[in-house]
Amino acid sequence: MHSLFDDEPPVIRVALPVPLTRCFDYILPPNLQNTYLPLGARVRVPYRNRTLVGVVMARQVSPDIPLEKLKPLTEVIDDASLLDDHQLALAKWLARYCHGPVGEVISMMLPAPLRQGAAAHIQEETYWMATQSGRALEPEKMHRAPKQAELLRALQKHQQPVAATMLRSLGFTSTQMAALEDKGLAERYLQSRHLEGRDHETPSVLAEIPLQLNDDQKHVVSEVTGQLGQSEVFLLEGVTGSGKTEVYLQVIEAVLKQGRQVLVLVPEIGLAPQTVNRFKKRFSVPVMTLHSGLNDKERLDAWLLARDGRAGVLIGTRSAAVTPFKDLGLIVVDEEHDASYKQGDGIRYSARDLAIVRGKMLSCPVVLGSATPSLETLHNATEKRFQWLKLTQRVGSSVQLPDIYLHDIQNKKLTNGIDGGLLQVMRTHLEQGGQVLAFINRRGFAPALMCHDCGWVSDCPFCDARMTLHREPPRLHCHHCDSVSAIPHQCPKCFNSELKPVGSGTERMEETLEQAFKDWPVFRVDRDTVSKKGMMEKLLARVNTEEPCVLVGTQMLAKGHHFPGVSLVVVLDADGGFYSSDFRGLERMGQLLTQVAGRAGRERRKGKVVVQTHRPDDPLLKLLAQHDYSEFSRCLLEERKDTLLPPYSFMAIIRAEANQSDLVSGFLTDVVQAAAPVTSQIEGLEVTGPVPSPMERRFGRYHMQIWLICDRRGPLHQGISCLLELINRHPLQRKVRWSLDVDPQELI
Repeated sequence: MHSLFDDEPPVIRVALPVPLTRCFDYILPPNLQNTYLPLGARVRVPYRNRTLVGVVMARQVSPDIPLEKLKPLTEVIDDASLLDDHQLALAKWLARYCHGPVGEVISMMLPAPLRQGAAAHIQEETYWMATQSGRALEPEKMHRAPKQAELLRALQKHQQPVAATMLRSLGFTSTQMAALEDKGLAERYLQSRHLEGRDHETPSVLAEIPLQLNDDQKHVVSEVTGQLGQSEVFLLEGVTGSGKTEVYLQVIEAVLKQGRQVLVLVPEIGLAPQTVNRFKKRFSVPVMTLHSGLNDKERLDAWLLARDGRAGVLIGTRSAAVTPFKDLGLIVVDEEHDASYKQGDGIRYSARDLAIVRGKMLSCPVVLGSATPSLETLHNATEKRFQWLKLTQRVGSSVQLPDIYLHDIQNKKLTNGIDGGLLQVMRTHLEQGGQVLAFINRRGFAPALMCHDCGWVSDCPFCDARMTLHREPPRLHCHHCDSVSAIPHQCPKCFNSELKPVGSGTERMEETLEQAFKDWPVFRVDRDTVSKKGMMEKLLARVNTEEPCVLVGTQMLAKGHHFPGVSLVVVLDADGGFYSSDFRGLERMGQLLTQVAGRAGRERRKGKVVVQTHRPDDPLLKLLAQHDYSEFSRCLLEERKDTLLPPYSFMAIIRAEANQSDLVSGFLTDVVQAAAPVTSQIEGLEVTGPVPSPMERRFGRYHMQIWLICDRRGPLHQGISCLLELINRHPLQRKVRWSLDVDPQELI
């Protein structure tokens, strides 16, 4: 028998999930030489003393070493491509841009079960539906089979297939279902339970009538739908409450009518339920979600349904950006400015930037939506790289933006972080039937615990940070390394028992407001309260009844939520951005204040926002109070231009850590000095460091950085390659943990 590979050596090239930037060659054993191996299929191969699951990147390879030294392939897992040509090209691009191993990039693209070699099969359940004959028959005529008649009557009430599990919960048995099938009165289907009966042909992609658009919205929809099938990037800048989501929905409708798919990225899991519910009400096609709140099997199902083209719309967080699609026609990145789109470990990619690259590869438009666009995106729009579309007016019952007041708290006594006069303002809104949102971007009861006598403070033993005091459950918790300890009953230093909480967090503010407003419920929204599955949905359902209540929370409340009953927003600490060690601190402060202020007055009630600050005369804060984010961002862009910081330059950070400060400092110093003869010759490249990280000690280890800044991407990546080559050859590289972050969003 002749091999399919008679003309070339029977060698394949495989990408493996290992921290090496190359692929590996394997020979096909005789029993597999007649097996066709498609690119993008998974295989099992031996690697050192273990077996790994890898992905085929090339066939008919001419290896660099003799065939007899190659190991044979162990098993072919897939008989068809798991990843198509586009996904493989995307993985190669991302590996080149982030200077990471392509095998680790591909591993990141796959759900956990597929990484472990599980079958690429969707979980399917049995569904039952009445046939045409079954719908025509009157159940009363089935005198001899009353339970079958009752089952048929139940099926006749539904136009879509009904899950067998639901029928069994109603008291029907599999025998009765099979009996109706034998009589030709019912038929069974196998389909994913996630499709909720939507996997069948429907005459329209719509399940409800779209809302009426205003002129600005119509213009945006017309511009985007007029360029479907083209690799255009749109910045949709719309004030809070301007109807960006309705614009997304009507553009998506046009894409779905072409039979194509849509990817919608959202920054937080907390936004997914609200967004998904609205999308599912609008469309009759399957709408799926993909985020870390799902279990492995649910994520696998969503991934496969998108890849096979059965999910019309996929709504997901950062990881959804690398999900395969059969025919992707549009990508929407909602709240594009959000820092959570940037991966914080492993392959440090930006989901927003990856979406733009993907749109160009597939010739599909990308819509970047935000009320507070990032400075990078605004710069690209100003330079005409992106098409800039604007929504300047609110829609719905309340078309006016809320009034914003800067409340001076200099020299004022605060009660647990809030001025007493604001409590009366809050009470007035509650008595008038409104809802109040109190924003404080700190979890826990208090940022620290302190001894009143000797000044001892609850420092983290592993980080240059304070341990946050929590009351539910009682503990001291470091939010940087996750270290937890019991609350001491007395000072460890002077043994005094008078320990006092310093500052306020969400727990303390919740307690304070519960004491002040005993007649109204107070809901706390932070990671501690909504971490369990379904908690966010329950909370949103309570709030959306529009009954008077108080919401206390962190930035989770600021991101895209629609609270129609909120008439007052109180920002308890607006000054943090002024003291940030990160050059993006002021930008983030402005975005957060604008976003949280936008929760007020979105429906019938006039909105009001009160911002507690020690800097009421600051010109940047005044611009935000005037709803002038455009001028605010222009001022920040001027500062960035003067200092040659992004977006007027390109940046990368090499971070290193070790259990000894001298070890990490010596390692990075050696690398910078050894690279200097090369990097000093690269035009425009500036190498700074090593310098301590803004928080030098974390997790009990010492952290330092090297900054690379250049006015062009090419020379920047040339400098990165030079440094990485030296790092990989350095004798200490196994004792020092290091990472590369291209286009970093945080300096820590």
